[in-house]
Amino acid sequence: MPVERYTFTLYSDEPIEFQSYSGFAVRGLFFDLVKRVSKDKAEELHLKKKLAPYSTTPIEVLGSEWKVVYKRMPSGAVKFSITLLDTDLSNIIKDILFTGSVTSLTLKGKECKLTSIEYTQLDAGKLVEEAKAVEKFTVRFRSPTYFRRTPVDVERLFPSVKKIKAPTPDLYRSHPLPDPVLLFRSLLRLWRAFSGAYTKIPANEFKEWVEIGGVALSGYPTSIRTIRVYEHPTTNKWVIGFVGDVHFSLPTDLYSEKYAKVVDALLKFGEYTNVGGGRSAGLGVIKYLDAENRQLGSNPSLR
Repeated sequence: MPVERYTFTLYSDEPIEFQSYSGFAVRGLFFDLVKRVSKDKAEELHLKKKLAPYSTTPIEVLGSEWKVVYKRMPSGAVKFSITLLDTDLSNIIKDILFTGSVTSLTLKGKECKLTSIEYTQLDAGKLVEEAKAVEKFTVRFRSPTYFRRTPVDVERLFPSVKKIKAPTPDLYRSHPLPDPVLLFRSLLRLWRAFSGAYTKIPANEFKEWVEIGGVALSGYPTSIRTIRVYEHPTTNKWVIGFVGDVHFSLPTDLYSEKYAKVVDALLKFGEYTNVGGGRSAGLGVIKYLDAENRQLGSNPSLR
């Protein structure tokens, strides 16, 4: 199915306080919408261990520019988005929203007026057909982002660790840094699972090219920083992710026009799906800026 995004604009008469990050509240709101039609589907999503077939953005508020809301949402207009990557979910949301009966949504127990819904659709196949061969680009990590690093990943980098047996094969560590290999591995997994156009890119060859250095870090123009966000403070459940602008380049000694176009297509796809861990709760939201459009000004995710 095409990738579908719904962007909601709400109006709140009063400020709303969140535990630490509004993305968790958006995920809760999404589950409430799904439950209205299918409690079974909501339970399936909750228990599913595979890649989430949807992503969200945190709530954003408009000041001089749109800014991510962490703990406190002011009164007035705010927005957030939900991206659907599953036909069943798409049908459920359409059943709810296209009846015209939804005039408000609840955040932290408070009713907010629903003022507009913007619908956009992405054709992944066209991303490949229209891709540009980039030489350098910037990724703006707008919400806390982290990647998962498993024992297998570590063994590839440091073969000597094979002598040390991991306590469990499922062991992983969060990696709150913009590693090009982990970034594009995340995007490839999402593309394979949800694009409907997996055969349109040379995925295995591209992955190997990135791993040998086809994409390189080239700087942090406005710096990056990490943010800890709590999902359930009482149970000490939290994650750490980084935010900020990151420059990347494609070194000339490994440059490939074919793979440079894959970079362009995957990053445009990632603007809808998010990247890394916690995508369903508005983590890993990115803005892709190619060489013609990248901006070196203040980062809208930093508050």
